[in-house]
Amino acid sequence: AVVSTQSTGAMENSDPNSTTSEDSANLSDLVEGKEGAPPTAGEGDQSTTGDVEREDEFVVRSESAKELMRDRETWYGTSHNYWTTVPSTVDGMLGGYEHITHVDLAGSAEFLAKLLPDPANRTLAIDCGAGIGRITKGLLLNCFERVEMLDTCQEHLDSAEKFIGEELFKRVTAQHCVGLQDFKPEPNKYDMFWLQWVIIYLSDTDFITMLQRFKAGLREGGYILIKDNVTKSGSMVDSDDSSITRSDLQLKQIFSRAGCQLVKEQVQRHFPRELFKVKYYVLQ
Repeated sequence: AVVSTQSTGAMENSDPNSTTSEDSANLSDLVEGKEGAPPTAGEGDQSTTGDVEREDEFVVRSESAKELMRDRETWYGTSHNYWTTVPSTVDGMLGGYEHITHVDLAGSAEFLAKLLPDPANRTLAIDCGAGIGRITKGLLLNCFERVEMLDTCQEHLDSAEKFIGEELFKRVTAQHCVGLQDFKPEPNKYDMFWLQWVIIYLSDTDFITMLQRFKAGLREGGYILIKDNVTKSGSMVDSDDSSITRSDLQLKQIFSRAGCQLVKEQVQRHFPRELFKVKYYVLQ
């Protein structure tokens, strides 16, 4: 759960003369997004003729981004190491943007109420990239009977019971300390996979195979819901924490390659202008 600001990146609507070449993911220090918060808007490996790589292993076109993602151990190790240094607080989860949490949660609650009007589809959700449980507490436990939490950092999961509260935490039925790239859900188990500000830590290949596993883990009528940052065009890499923010077209190509159907999409409103555009994507 992390937010990056204009101080570490360029806004989507910023200077039209800023660098936007195909390999400008070398500007890897421009974005600072983490598990659960929005990094700043920017344009990375922009191409006016095609945003998507045609080779099987990748969707992004930036050669420097591909090189980083190929080294799987370093890619995920860097991200994990970063998160072990982040305080187990809402402000830590949101990269100093604690003040957006109410707008964020209210927007998500409104979106979920329209998506899941039937209580029969509100039995079990899993909060992926849960951190201390900001979304578990502020959203999912209000909508689902039970919630599971998944995060790569045990330190944040250990802080969840105190943050959520003893009584509410009784409905958190499992915690999984594992990365999304390695999590293998049981088939036909979940009504909702909630992934917010976390898919930026997956390589293209692992993103695709994760979606395939998660699709198999859905109960009938269930959804995979992604809420994340979107560039205007191309991808943008932060090598400090091994995150990559992709364009709308790139994300949709990943969904397609995974065999997922895009059911609904929507832009989150009322976030600060210096942040990336944030979109909801609902998949089955």
